[in-house]
Amino acid sequence: MPPMWNDVTRPLAVGLLCAASACSTPPACPGAAFDEAAMTDDVTWLASPALDGRAPGSAGDEEARAFVEDRFACLGLEAPAEFEGYQQPFTDSEGNETANVIGYLPGADATVGGDILVVSAHVDHFGDGRLGANDNASGIAGLLAIAQAFSEGESTSRTVVFAVFGAEESGDEGSASLYAGAPDELPTDDFVYDVNMDMIGSYTQTGTVWALGSMAGTPGRASLDLLVEDYPDLDVGLGEPSDQSDNQEFCLAGVPYVFFWTEDPDCYHRKCDTADRIDYPELVEIAELTGDLAEDLANTSADLRAAVEPGTDVCGM
Repeated sequence: MPPMWNDVTRPLAVGLLCAASACSTPPACPGAAFDEAAMTDDVTWLASPALDGRAPGSAGDEEARAFVEDRFACLGLEAPAEFEGYQQPFTDSEGNETANVIGYLPGADATVGGDILVVSAHVDHFGDGRLGANDNASGIAGLLAIAQAFSEGESTSRTVVFAVFGAEESGDEGSASLYAGAPDELPTDDFVYDVNMDMIGSYTQTGTVWALGSMAGTPGRASLDLLVEDYPDLDVGLGEPSDQSDNQEFCLAGVPYVFFWTEDPDCYHRKCDTADRIDYPELVEIAELTGDLAEDLANTSADLRAAVEPGTDVCGM
């Protein structure tokens, strides 16, 4: 398969790959946000053998990013004017040409509309038979469902950026690239919160979803203390920091975060991380909770720029 496909050859190539591995590309826009069947289709396709784990610079990586870009366009997200479409290309530390996929919805409030809430998940995994269904096709499916819910709902007070990062597995390189080259209309100085999803599809392994970074004294914790009451079937772990995903790049810049994660002791970074193991009903609930938190933070009257109490360890270092 050639390393770069144009708009004519891409659908044909993917169609042949999917025919060989019994997968089909999900529609550009599902009928409804948080639809379990649609989210299952997203995970199954992203973690299909056809895409072979979406390793940075691979054909599978390119196809996954094109899929996210098509979904963003269908949902009506705005693309940064400086980018070619929604993608922010960069070269990772191993010389692979990859990209972030960035779309956003402008804030409507005259006072805080320029504040930016980032909803994030990484698209890459290792390839070579490691398909990364939980890590992190699950997070991408959650982000796309949240983006659909926001695009179909009322405008939020703050600007909401949906950031799909590349090259997370090699050290959060995609989020670092956004910080190094953010477009003028989305300056990093205006980032006020990150809501990150990484491995949200293995809830039943331990019966807990962790909302990492939700320490007492943060706005994320204040919102979650109320929101979890609406999700009695989820055990939500609160209060622990983490430096293990793209949220760390935000935290190092002084931006608070909540990082949703489920443990996967059996198949983390292994070939058994496949789409048939994902806990889809819980994945939908976790995505809905994440979306509720993002909506809360996007509309809160709290000053998110001065939100974290001095001395609070939010970076987990």
